[in-house]
Amino acid sequence: MRRLLLLPLALLTLASIVQAADEPRPIKLLIITGDQYHDWKATSKALQEILSVKGRAVVDVTTAPSKDLTTENLAKYDVLLLNYNDTPKGSEESKWSDANKEAFLSAIKGGKGLVVYHYASSAFVKPNWVEFEKVVGGWRTQGFHGPKHEFTVKTTAEKHPISEGLVSSFHHAIDELYQNSMIPSGATVLATAYSDPNKPKGTGKDEPVTWVNMYGKGRVYNNALGHDVIALEDPALQAWLRRGVEWAATGKVTPDVK
Repeated sequence: MRRLLLLPLALLTLASIVQAADEPRPIKLLIITGDQYHDWKATSKALQEILSVKGRAVVDVTTAPSKDLTTENLAKYDVLLLNYNDTPKGSEESKWSDANKEAFLSAIKGGKGLVVYHYASSAFVKPNWVEFEKVVGGWRTQGFHGPKHEFTVKTTAEKHPISEGLVSSFHHAIDELYQNSMIPSGATVLATAYSDPNKPKGTGKDEPVTWVNMYGKGRVYNNALGHDVIALEDPALQAWLRRGVEWAATGKVTPDVK
């Protein structure tokens, strides 16, 4: 009788082990911030909450890149997210040394994922960090935008794990629409938004708002949307961010991540 009672328990334990083995381990993500012309404190907190949903990512935040952008520390993470811009008002611990820059580039080139969020693509332009520009493209010095407004984001015809299964278009909350973005060589644009020429600074063109590219072995996802917490409250944008992080980290996207 005792053996019959123990058998179901053993089977349940084995089933639990198999189920745990099938579940992907959480992605380890580091948000790099601490200086920015935007409200980096509020957006970093919002991003941490958005990307921690469903336990798919374990999110750390550093506001001291000078201390934390080292080869040893970056090795702990699968993917990095830049919510950063070097400004004259930044603290000393937020400033990147040459060693920090080298560790950052080496990590991406070696296979670490990178997500470039909104205005972070304008970092390191005075003087211009040429290698960084090759990685991120984006705003740099030639980008611009008109007043914040609502607009429609459209998925391109490119087939990619990030956009596969998402709606073909969505009406986006009030946000900045970046225009004249620099697209890195070999990059693939995944989504655009039409810039209405009847609005201030409108170009009359479909402007890229998300794209992907490779830097060495590293997968790079650039997301130009999300100026502030209000824009980040858009569920459709949150899905693009979660999926972009997962792809940058693993090269795949869990189908039910929305």
